[in-house]
Amino acid sequence: MTYRDVFVEYFKTMNLIERGEALTYENYSRLADNYVYNIKNFIKLGNSYISKYNLEDSKMYDSLNNYFVALIDALNYLDYENNVVNKLQVARARSVIRDREMDFMNEVHSYIR
Repeated sequence: MTYRDVFVEYFKTMNLIERGEALTYENYSRLADNYVYNIKNFIKLGNSYISKYNLEDSKMYDSLNNYFVALIDALNYLDYENNVVNKLQVARARSVIRDREMDFMNEVHSYIR
């Protein structure tokens, strides 16, 4: 399983929570905690790769950083106190995440060639 798959699952879980089909202890606050935990691990992994190959001042580094920012920004559309989500904003956030992911993957491919 890739980190991409992990993040996609979070958005699926948001839908389950909204429909009341998630496990009784699952809520947006708990989901966000797990999401942040995985983002932190992904950041560590990404930064170790960037450091290992001395890519700190590269387009790849910038695109990876933009991807991280998009992932983190998606948390802004959850209301933890009322356990609700702004669907329109989350849909936009998912679109931005996909765009940033594609930018990053294109940069990776440019380095592989």
